[in-house]
Amino acid sequence: MSDSQIRVVFEPSGRSLSASAGTKVMEAAGRAGLAVAQPCGGAGVCGKCRVRVVAGAAEPTQAEAEKFSASELADGWRLACFSRLTRDAVIHVPDGSLLACHQQILAQRQHGAASDVQPAVRKRYVELPEPTLADDGADLLRLEQAVGESFTLGLDLLRRLPGLLRQAGFKGTAVLADGELLDFEPGDTRGRCFGMAFDIGTTTIVGSLLDLTTGREVALASGINPQVSFGDDVLSRIRHSGSPAGLDDLRGSVLATLATMIESCCRDGAVRREEIYEAAFAGNTTMQHLLCGIEATQLGAVPFPPVFGRGLLLRAADLGLPIHPAARAYVFPVIGGFVGGDTVAGILASRMADLAGPVLLVDIGTNGEIVLAHEGKLLSSSTAAGPAFEGARISCGMRATRGAIEKVNLDGDIELATIAGAPPVGLCGSGLIDLAAGLLRCGIVSPEGRMLPPDELPTTLNDPLRRRVMEADGSVLFAMHEGLNGDGPLAITQRDIRELQLATGAIKAGIRILCKQAGLQTSDLQRVLIAGGFGNFIRRDNAQRIGLLPTDVHHEKIAYVGNTALEGAKWALLSTTLRAEAEDLARRTRHVELSQDMDFQMEFAEAMIFPET
Repeated sequence: MSDSQIRVVFEPSGRSLSASAGTKVMEAAGRAGLAVAQPCGGAGVCGKCRVRVVAGAAEPTQAEAEKFSASELADGWRLACFSRLTRDAVIHVPDGSLLACHQQILAQRQHGAASDVQPAVRKRYVELPEPTLADDGADLLRLEQAVGESFTLGLDLLRRLPGLLRQAGFKGTAVLADGELLDFEPGDTRGRCFGMAFDIGTTTIVGSLLDLTTGREVALASGINPQVSFGDDVLSRIRHSGSPAGLDDLRGSVLATLATMIESCCRDGAVRREEIYEAAFAGNTTMQHLLCGIEATQLGAVPFPPVFGRGLLLRAADLGLPIHPAARAYVFPVIGGFVGGDTVAGILASRMADLAGPVLLVDIGTNGEIVLAHEGKLLSSSTAAGPAFEGARISCGMRATRGAIEKVNLDGDIELATIAGAPPVGLCGSGLIDLAAGLLRCGIVSPEGRMLPPDELPTTLNDPLRRRVMEADGSVLFAMHEGLNGDGPLAITQRDIRELQLATGAIKAGIRILCKQAGLQTSDLQRVLIAGGFGNFIRRDNAQRIGLLPTDVHHEKIAYVGNTALEGAKWALLSTTLRAEAEDLARRTRHVELSQDMDFQMEFAEAMIFPET
């Protein structure tokens, strides 16, 4: 394991982490949850990933020398896709370099002109004339006249409104959303208007607290989806939801985690829960059904129909969210039984429908969602990749937390890098991909996925790596590290390689089927966008070496677009126009059920074989 760990702080977000020496700034930013734009796929030609290294700047590369003036280079300006960490660093990431900065989000409208933040929730400060004998109009009419529009309101607020108006001296802030009065607050509270965006993943939940007046992210929280205790895949949870009290178990567990995350964001952002007036949720179809407490058993049987297709606008209180009592909750539209709101959010946030195509979007995770945009049409599918990329069902696998081996290089001997530089305790998904690619290059694993025993290893294999190949209990394994506390070595086994083949083969076959239905070859793809929190951490060359990404697409056409599910949820909070666009995209996208394609089984069997080179 490399002992050279570097501390890097990203400004103005304040996010920090430890990374191995030599890590690209782009990769470190992704690990910190910052999606830096790289339209050229990291080739260093577009210059969109500009960052300023305030402290700890590396020597500029030739590509950077061509993009920046001498004074800019001296001031620390670098390209995130080229610059590497060599020592502790402080790095400023300007808004214009972020894929999802709200100015950039709303400026990239299909029809041109930049648009301001236009959330559904808005506040208006009003001063009403107090009632007199000469002016004894109704309170509501008086308020409507001051606000400048008519509105509806709930009975609870109607009952409280007379007292609120008089306690405030008829001066206060009306909180409105889509023609509804949510609240009337004493004084001028226009600067205190917030919303929460959530990505409800099968394994991980991420939440972002946004200022709805500026679009600025105030705080971020993430955690494990507690539903994993009921099964690490959606089918297990669908089955559990059909058991007595099963649906309540699943819904209650995720709501408890959401409440904790809301509390954490409020604490970090110095925001009161009552100042959060809307929440937006993007997740796969099953996760969204379970969140809402909607029957999900039909999603586990052919033809897998969802209960709802269009987005839902609900009372947050009905969901059980501890935010403003009258707040609303927007749940993303879904495309099909296994292609949900997270995919719709990904299509929206990546702007793939607007790019010159064909363009492929791949969200790699427990469920591998794939979308193809070509000639104005959108095709989507979902593959049961399984939880291997999340570390599950791998003998020494673990999630991407402290001590997880997240980077592997087989060069002479094995080189490992772990999250936070901690002693290695297991292998996470990105490390698994690196290791498998290295074993294929060294000839320790065959294209068929067979891990060769010591007596069959290539004669060209060096001794340090040869000594790591062992046999135990009739199985071959490759030892990565001696392990801790006498628990034996951390090793990858033949069974682990088979699990990886299943996960990789499912996604690879799905990509081929979508391309076939569009009349394309994978070599025709002009751009491949890798989405998802996990996707930020995989190395493109290694993902192509194991066949996870098409091998006949040049690596410069492959770009990371970050957690587009969360970004799309943010956009839905910040713009009613983009929320409407999400609804349109969901209805435009054709869902392809892979199992119904005559060639799928053959494609899947062939995709299980690793590429020869």
